[in-house]
Order: sequence, then C-alpha cells, then structure tokens
Amino acid sequence: MDTRKLKTANTRHYNSSDRITEHRLKVFCYCRVSTDMQVQYGLSLDAQRSEIERYAADRGWLVAEIFVDGGFSAKNTDRPAFRRMAKAIKDADGSIAAVVVTKLDRLTRSLRDLCAINEDLLEPYGCNLVAIRDGINTFEPVSRMLLPFLAIIGQIERQNTAERVRATIQHIRSQGGHYGKVPFGFATVKEGKLTKLVPDPETHPWLEKAIGWYREGVTMVEIARRLNEARVRPRYGRIREWTLSKIYELLRTMQVHRSRSVGSEARYDKHEAYTTAYRLRCDGHTMPFIAARLNADGLRPLKAAQYTWHSVQDLLRSAVYHDRSTPRGLALYLKAQGHSLREICVRLAQAGHFPKRGGQWYPQTVKLLMVSS
Repeated sequence: MDTRKLKTANTRHYNSSDRITEHRLKVFCYCRVSTDMQVQYGLSLDAQRSEIERYAADRGWLVAEIFVDGGFSAKNTDRPAFRRMAKAIKDADGSIAAVVVTKLDRLTRSLRDLCAINEDLLEPYGCNLVAIRDGINTFEPVSRMLLPFLAIIGQIERQNTAERVRATIQHIRSQGGHYGKVPFGFATVKEGKLTKLVPDPETHPWLEKAIGWYREGVTMVEIARRLNEARVRPRYGRIREWTLSKIYELLRTMQVHRSRSVGSEARYDKHEAYTTAYRLRCDGHTMPFIAARLNADGLRPLKAAQYTWHSVQDLLRSAVYHDRSTPRGLALYLKAQGHSLREICVRLAQAGHFPKRGGQWYPQTVKLLMVSS
C-alpha cells in the first residue's frame, strides 16, 4: 500500500518553494495595540491571540512563539517585541515559515517599513507573511504581488485618521473641553457632550504647592522628594511615586516649566547625521572630527545647538561596522547607507568583487551574500 495516502491534511503543506513536506509549519504570531488602556484590559490583545491561534490550528501550523507589543504605535518598527521577533527569525535560520497577524496594520502602517521588513527580514530568511483579515498570504504569489498596494492603502488610512483626530481635538478644545489624560490636581465633570477639568479638592492644593516650590527655586528632585515624603501619589505610573521625570512632565503640562530653545540655526536631521557619521567612522575618523564635520554641515542634535564627541557617540551607539575589504562587509555597509540591492550590485562590481561562481551580481545573490555567515 502506498504510504503517501496515509498522510493527513495536518501534516501536509506547501512551503515557500511549493514543495510538500511532512513536518508542521512553525510560525511566529505578532500582536499589537496602540493604547495603554487596551493593554490594561487586554481585550484587543486577547482577541488577536485567539484569532491567530484558531487560524493556525485550522491549518495544522505550530505556533512557535507569540510576540506582543502593548501601547506602541505602528508608525515605525521601534518596538521591543518586534525587535525580538526580528532577531528570532534571523537566529532560526529559515525554520520559521511565516509571521501571522490579524491585520497588516498590526505589523506596520508604513509602506517604507513594510518594504524593508519584506526585503531585509522575510525574504532573505524564507519567511512568509500572513495577515488574516486582509487576505494576505505570501505563500501564494498573488499575495506577494499585492502586498505593496495594500500597504499604500494602510498608509493613506493612517494619515486620514490622524487628520480626523487632530481636527476633533482642536474642536473640543476650542469649546473649552478637555481631551486626553487628566493631569494631577484635577478631576473631570460632564457639561453636555463636553468633558471639562475642575480642581480636585484632595490633590489640587499639592499641585499649587509644587508650583510654588518650583518658583521659589526648589529643584525638581527635591519637589519629588517632598511629595513622596508627604505620601502624595501621582495619578499615573506603575510605580506610584514621584520622580524627576514625572515632576518635569507635570510642570510642563501646567506650562510652568518651558524647555530651553537650542538657540541654533542648524537643522535637526537624525537620518542625515547618522549616515554621515557612520560613513566617517567607517573611514577611521575620530568622534571629535565627526562632530566638527556635522556642525560644518549645519546639523545639530535634537536638544542641543551643536554636536560634541559624546553626542556623536550616542548617535552611533547601535551602529555595526563592517570590513569593507570583503564583498559581504561592503554589501552590509552599503545597505546601512540606504542603497538599494541593485545599487549594491553595481558597487560590488566596481570594487572588483564578484560572486564565487563567477558571472554578475543580482539582487537575490546579494541578499544571500548578506545573510551568509
């Protein structure tokens, strides 16, 4: 009897090469919510987990791990669980078949980030993307082709939503209403459809004391110490005690403390500064030299008038440098500089580097080169 007839549906699937294998697909699941309230009550996160687990179980997929980012926006990929997932995909060496999300906007709403995720993380490691409600499944070639178009739609929707929210908040405030977190020292009352702030009888006197101390010249650290000593608790935070940052935020909210202007005509452009600093550092230049170059180019840090050696060090803290004398090191360096795969192909050939088997570079061979150890 042909034993192949005994295989069940749960043990058969097609991988990214459309080959049948007898092992269960291992997938990662990713969940995200953007507000602390959703994190606190967990409703949206629980719903996402349940939907993904049901979807995976119906197909006989093995959920290797669930990554959850609570209280993070999708405007970029700077999220702790997402970074852990990216590292896990790379460390898995091709054994993770897909990342599963309920909707594409749980992963990202940025076209640029989606293209980067697909080009730098998913395709090089043979990992697919499944967005359940959007009908995306890049195991299928059609979904792979539609992915950029769906990302464009998501990005347009994010921009339209942001505009609607801003207009609504402006209208509420123009009517004397309050929108957002209730600051320390206040409570809320309803007046028709509007929510308005009123002094809280228990905490407002302490708010006035804190403001008075600050105007007398008491440091923020000392104000925090006095409030903690009096057992006055802040409204928000997992640790219910005052800190320097909480006092700073409170005084800024009350418009008592105003941040100093950097007093510089230089412009803040972190991406340009990082690109220039990274290139100069790879060329062996010192931190003071790089700081002088950035200042000469009219660039500055976010909260300072000019770059110094230690602000350059902070700028490059997470940078990874590569040996550009090797084809892989040069390719990784050029990728960090923002060059496309096709541009890297040309640069490698110009530097006298060619594939081991001869011929010319193609985007796919460059991808394989960069992921090889």
